[in-house]
Amino acid sequence: MAEIRTLCPEERESLEKIVSIAYNNRRDFSESKPDNGLQYPIEWLWGSFDTNGRLQSGIAAIPYRMRFDGHTVGMCGIGGVCTLPEYRRGGNVFAIMQRILETEYEKGTEFSCLSPFSHTFYRRMGYELCNCRNELSAPLTSFHQRMTGTFIQHFPGDSTEALQCIQTSYIADLNHATPRNEIHPAIGWCKFCQNDPYKTGVCLYIWHDGSGIPKAYIKLEQVTAPTRVLAIHELVFVDQEALYGTLSLLSSMASLADDTMRWQAPMFIPFTDILPENWDITLKMIPRDMTRVVHVQRVLERMRYPQGRGSYRVKVLDQQLPDNTGVYEVEYEEDRRMVSRTKKAPDITVSIQAFSQLATGFRTLDDALLTRRNDLQVHNNLKTLREVFTKRPSHLTEAF
Repeated sequence: MAEIRTLCPEERESLEKIVSIAYNNRRDFSESKPDNGLQYPIEWLWGSFDTNGRLQSGIAAIPYRMRFDGHTVGMCGIGGVCTLPEYRRGGNVFAIMQRILETEYEKGTEFSCLSPFSHTFYRRMGYELCNCRNELSAPLTSFHQRMTGTFIQHFPGDSTEALQCIQTSYIADLNHATPRNEIHPAIGWCKFCQNDPYKTGVCLYIWHDGSGIPKAYIKLEQVTAPTRVLAIHELVFVDQEALYGTLSLLSSMASLADDTMRWQAPMFIPFTDILPENWDITLKMIPRDMTRVVHVQRVLERMRYPQGRGSYRVKVLDQQLPDNTGVYEVEYEEDRRMVSRTKKAPDITVSIQAFSQLATGFRTLDDALLTRRNDLQVHNNLKTLREVFTKRPSHLTEAF
């Protein structure tokens, strides 16, 4: 029977070798790897070991923080999922994931997020699609507006104070976004700002308004193969003026007529306002990241609620974390809310997957009822449920 546990320091290289095979990342392990300060701490790394003590599979359980309905809550990011070819389809990843989810539940972590290789695969562990992007493509020559404001390039080692102030304002009401000052340097500003623009072509600029106040930043990369593309990695802004002021930089970056801008943007960006000629825009919806509610009670206690006084009862079914399964009664009025377990009949019954979409605001209740899923039933109290399960701005800002 496989042993599931966190790794010891001397086992890190074994995991890195599995990663190199699983992701086809070549590396000469006879040469020491320089420590750039961005290595994941060993206690984040989990493994499955066979009866001979050989590492078969590994997963990184990354302790992020995440914005949720005006609160900063816990989020376990799942990354680096890998298995040696000879051990695949043996249930090792599921076994590790189960242990991770149980551990995070005991900690009181509210959510877990990941970028899946297969949505179907991770639905079996209670995850569901909760983040999409709109990939915007347009000719750079279409950005012919006059540059506004002032741009100052940010280099590795520069102060991140202005970046943090901008991001704090941007993510205040943005579900899934991570405040980078509240997490480990391996996943925070040190990692975000590590790129030397002269070596990597990745540049970071801070935009200042006419009064010299920093209000936006943009991180972009000039890619030349197979075609010339200016890829926006992240664009963060505090208001409408800052958004379009930052985009005015693109008008100065077109070298050739066929240069293209590409941006996997949040779904709430008003894309048809990006350029005056909408025929220049190509949009492609990217169904990306998945989320799972890990601790139902804590999520219900932090969810936004309608104004006034009301109550509802939700029954959640969670096969992987049975302690979540049950009926929760939610009562709210003004700034007070109370969540308790009950044996009363529920107003709505949902799987943990459907609940994760509704709780994070990925779908409204009416949107969810239009889908083909059979794991959501409304029994009564429809008016209140519609007011509770609303759509909210969301954008998962980190990669795993």
